[in-house]
Amino acid sequence: MPRSIRLVLAALVVLLAGCGVERDPAPSMAESMDAATVVRELEADLRALGGLPAAQQEAAQRAFGARLQRDLAVCKGTRYENKPLYWLAQWTLTYGGDEGPQEVLRLIDRLDILPSPAFRNAGRALRVFALLRLGRLPEARNLAESLEREVPEFGALRRVEFHELVGQPAPALPGTVISGAGEAPDQAFILVAFLGMPDAAAESWLNPLQAAAGERVRVAVVATAGDLLTATTVASAWGVEVRWLRQGDQSLVDWRLPVMPTSVLLGPGPQRVVVAVELQPGQLRRLSPAPPAQ
Repeated sequence: MPRSIRLVLAALVVLLAGCGVERDPAPSMAESMDAATVVRELEADLRALGGLPAAQQEAAQRAFGARLQRDLAVCKGTRYENKPLYWLAQWTLTYGGDEGPQEVLRLIDRLDILPSPAFRNAGRALRVFALLRLGRLPEARNLAESLEREVPEFGALRRVEFHELVGQPAPALPGTVISGAGEAPDQAFILVAFLGMPDAAAESWLNPLQAAAGERVRVAVVATAGDLLTATTVASAWGVEVRWLRQGDQSLVDWRLPVMPTSVLLGPGPQRVVVAVELQPGQLRRLSPAPPAQ
């Protein structure tokens, strides 16, 4: 075959390989009036979202992913891309389900190559959290240690230490039982939900976990803010064991809690072991036996 024909065929192969493949625009610092307007409105709407009553905020946040994806599409390839990209990664880690952590890594890969350094360190912290959700602890620790030296405010290393509780004997359950007292049977798992204030926001966070817990998982709530009367009158209506202790109580130290609210799953048996931390509803549902076929 003549060399000129081979060159033409090679070029056609390259062109055809790209057909039908949608690629992100190359990262740049290009200006765009549309993108600037989108980001300005997005920032305003995120502030408004944070000011919603707790009862409405959770539902509004869950629905916000579609908005972030739409706004990111407008901003791709401009200097404004990093903001919706980072916020979408953050939303995906919280609401993206089992596939969320892997998608977060893809989004942060894009954030890392954008020309602007803004949000890059915050993206590294988010990468640590996604790696933890995927069970990739050595990678998460290596990244968290370097991030701790540079930006300790992100608390990435503390988050890793919390996940390293998995497989260790559980510390004693803290606090004074004020509602739903009773020993969990040895064959039951215990989901310990650590809250700040037992309010509507905490309840909306707890509800999906409580619904997914099933018969094999006993739920125990530990309230660490507010007063004893508030915890008694509010959380006792949730139908779970409720424990209360003062914020900063030393009995919390052994749990290495990085954030609140957060959760810890304890395994069955008299000597309980930490099975998982920062539980997702899907993980809990897998512990419950499937209903019998009709």
